[in-house]
Amino acid sequence: MDAQAGSRALNAANDLVEMLRLAQSAAERVAQEVYGVAYEHAELIERELQRLRRSADRMQKTVEDYVSREEGASVERGHPMRRASDHH
Repeated sequence: MDAQAGSRALNAANDLVEMLRLAQSAAERVAQEVYGVAYEHAELIERELQRLRRSADRMQKTVEDYVSREEGASVERGHPMRRASDHH
């Protein structure tokens, strides 16, 4: 993994966490405005999004740790990690 790939991975993980945060917030707002079956459905979606957010938070930390390890390994070797397809 080179620095650009690491950056893309971190950005994607951050985007996912933010998107799920926004979606959960929207589901909460819907639940505040409706009653009955619509409320129950919004609450169900909110709970599922909360579960996904926790999972995405863990994944984000895993990606951060992975990128950090890869960058450390690159520094130890004295050059950035490159995929075979990156060599010209």
